[in-house]
Amino acid sequence: MQRQTYTLDHWEDRSGHRLTWTFGYRGTAGEFGGIEVVYPARRHGDRHTTEVSGDRVPKASFDGWAYGRKPSLHMARLSVNGAGIRLQRNRWAQTRAGRALRMRVDGREYRYLATSARHADRMLVRDGVEIRTSRRGRGARKKATLTVLGPADGTDLALAAVMCGVNTRNLTRGGAVRAFFHRSMDWLEVFQ
Repeated sequence: MQRQTYTLDHWEDRSGHRLTWTFGYRGTAGEFGGIEVVYPARRHGDRHTTEVSGDRVPKASFDGWAYGRKPSLHMARLSVNGAGIRLQRNRWAQTRAGRALRMRVDGREYRYLATSARHADRMLVRDGVEIRTSRRGRGARKKATLTVLGPADGTDLALAAVMCGVNTRNLTRGGAVRAFFHRSMDWLEVFQ
């Protein structure tokens, strides 16, 4: 099976007011050319948007309820080349496979799931293609690694890259519990 590994370096732009700061990953992904992930690319109230652009990948954006600097899976929307993509997940499932985020893009079924209990390791799967994403390091040494198994195209890579800029804690049971308590505490602050 064909195997390629691409590394994207973390970057930050902390110029101006802290509400205008942006973060992300950028690098070169072989035949796909340059790829850049930006989060939050846009902010609208309590919603943040992560965007991916590149030389030979379609533009993808993920919009959801803000969790830190990234959008979360809560009330999320995904678009690829401007076309809205329907997202589905079973938030009550007990297994990581059962909690996977499901989407249909260009007539192909995808699943995005956790491969470890922590939120650093994830995997995007479609028939014949698997892209494993891993985020490691701190500060300037932080990196996102995309390991591609099978004949992936630009859409596959764009989907995997955009998810590097999304808070996907809810794909594990423990992460879902932590996210629930975080949202509850934020909501309770409204009444103080």
